[in-house]
Amino acid sequence: MALGILEPKSTSTPPPGTELLVEDEHSAGGHAGLKHAGKNNDIILVPQPSDDPNDPLLWPRWKKEASFAFLFFNCIIFAACPGPMIAPATVALAQELDVPVKKIAQLSGYQLLIVGAMGPLVSVLAQKFGKRPQFLFAAFSGLLGTCICISSFSHHHSLSKAYTILLAGRMVQGLGTTAFESLSVAAIGDMFFLHERGLRTALLVLTLACLSSFVAIIAGVGFETLGARNLFVMLAPIQGFGTLGAVLFMPESQFKREEEGRGMVEIAEAQVGGEKETGGFMSESAVGSSSNTPTTPKTAVQKKRSFVQDLRVTSGSYNGEGVGKLLAEIFVHLLNPAVIWIQLVSAVLVSFFVGTAYTLAQTFTPPPYRLTVSQNGYFFTGALIGGLLGVAAGPLCDFSARTLARRNRGIYEPEFRIPVCVVAVCVFALGWFLFGWAVDEGGKGGLAPGTVVKVASFCYGAVGLGTSVASTSGGLYILDAFRPFSTQIFILQMMIKNFLFYAFSTFINEFAAERGPGHMCRVFGIVTVCGFSTCVPMYVFGKVNRVWVHGMWRRYLGGK
Repeated sequence: MALGILEPKSTSTPPPGTELLVEDEHSAGGHAGLKHAGKNNDIILVPQPSDDPNDPLLWPRWKKEASFAFLFFNCIIFAACPGPMIAPATVALAQELDVPVKKIAQLSGYQLLIVGAMGPLVSVLAQKFGKRPQFLFAAFSGLLGTCICISSFSHHHSLSKAYTILLAGRMVQGLGTTAFESLSVAAIGDMFFLHERGLRTALLVLTLACLSSFVAIIAGVGFETLGARNLFVMLAPIQGFGTLGAVLFMPESQFKREEEGRGMVEIAEAQVGGEKETGGFMSESAVGSSSNTPTTPKTAVQKKRSFVQDLRVTSGSYNGEGVGKLLAEIFVHLLNPAVIWIQLVSAVLVSFFVGTAYTLAQTFTPPPYRLTVSQNGYFFTGALIGGLLGVAAGPLCDFSARTLARRNRGIYEPEFRIPVCVVAVCVFALGWFLFGWAVDEGGKGGLAPGTVVKVASFCYGAVGLGTSVASTSGGLYILDAFRPFSTQIFILQMMIKNFLFYAFSTFINEFAAERGPGHMCRVFGIVTVCGFSTCVPMYVFGKVNRVWVHGMWRRYLGGK
């Protein structure tokens, strides 16, 4: 039982995700054939790169970083920007268009419904034809949707027609969100080694979970000074730049990786001295643990593609399975307890964070707070700071993984990513329950309105921090434990999250008005703490679950 992780009783199926990560002084001599990290020469590269010069793991550093830079940038402008652009102006825009507040909330709700509904299609297309075509389609769709939103504010339209066109534009923007929201973390796994993923994953989580707060701050001031139309006018050229960057600097990262049986075989050698303690499990099962990745026959050395060749929209087919089977495989992953776990500690909790944003203008615009549109935007400063602090979760996850791997004789288990969730549950509890207490006291006159707003903004920032930490930890766990299935699992996560966003847009405003925002925060806090209680069994039984899931796939669906 390695550091509290239960070892599977059966040795018939190797544990996917268990890797030799850190080379110690006792095992260094037996791993000369493995490739190591440059600066950290005790870190073994996971996965081991191929000899193909087109392997994304072997791209030049500038190419990797340029691709990630535009991936990060486009996640901001296509996935993070569209949704919260109108959040601070919910009440004001409802008055401008002469519609109920609920209708304005649904401008975001229907957009997110499109994002979720497109998930399975994007997943199948990404598996068959790669991620680049999906990113390009998303970029052009997002830009088109923004242009439609601009046209909706024409003086030639009636208010009802303006709302309809604006809704259509928001839905087309949703087509531009799906790929960047669901495929980006998986793309990190394509281009970067295990020890390089933490910070980059945290940065993407920042864009998808909390950078929307920065957008809300800018949008609040922009709406009040420039008007709603000019918000979209400012966004359009920025999205145009992102689209150009996707065309030029985001080549296909999907790769048919050839496994040569190296890497995990050496774990057995590293464990020779510990077989008596572990019952020989590691030495027997780790040998084949890399078999969870698709293999291809050994081929001749490939010629390195040129920059112009990388501009191709598609690089051919990456999967010969039928569309029906690929669609079904997405939902079969719901049988995996780890997938249910990441929905609880990531998708559901992010939906609470975003669902609360629907109600903030409604809560703080009327008396006694009387916040203006720009002040409602400034309220999100706390969430922005919390999200920025949450970026530290990536390096923290990497540090904990290396530290625990060293204590485990150099063997890395994906479950080593989970302990960081302790930080998340603490700040979540502080944020939700203190938020609820503050707005209740403000409603009774126990706290001055200005104090309530400041405390609530701080608490919303704590929730943002918790969201970033939990999403980073959960995302890295899935990426490391179920790498071959990460695209489908992240698609599922994105679908459930966006369907929850839509569901909240249909009732959360009425719920907060009837029961009070304090009650809403307490409900979210209780559900959050209960959800995090599943981290303990996930850590203890995670390795057993990995063996079971991998065996199920090999037995019933042919494996990957």
